[in-house]
Amino acid sequence: MATGTQRQLFAQCSMCEYEWEDRDSFLYDNSLSLNGYQADLDNLENGWFLFTHITDECGSTIAVKAGLFFDLYGGTVYEEKKTGTKECPGYCLNESILRPCPSKCKCGFVREILTIIDDMKKNNQVEV
Repeated sequence: MATGTQRQLFAQCSMCEYEWEDRDSFLYDNSLSLNGYQADLDNLENGWFLFTHITDECGSTIAVKAGLFFDLYGGTVYEEKKTGTKECPGYCLNESILRPCPSKCKCGFVREILTIIDDMKKNNQVEV
């Protein structure tokens, strides 16, 4: 009977089975492109950041829990959710919109994280 600890991965591509050991290796990987955000407006940590794995062998979408990136943001987090109000532009309801939200909404900081990740990938820099 084999014993041992199971290896913990940050992410694995379900199509080609490529593995990323940790968040930094995931963010540094130029074969990944940030392409969406599926919001969970009731529990923001359970939303999904969507990345496309772009290689010759793969074009799969990889979903990673938004909460795994929350520590990248150090700014203001508002208390009130503005979803569905006249102040809400509806960005969180459209997964392909990645830009920051102009509303002072509880959900807005997640959109700021999208910008941080996108900037990191463009600059190929990861700040820890």
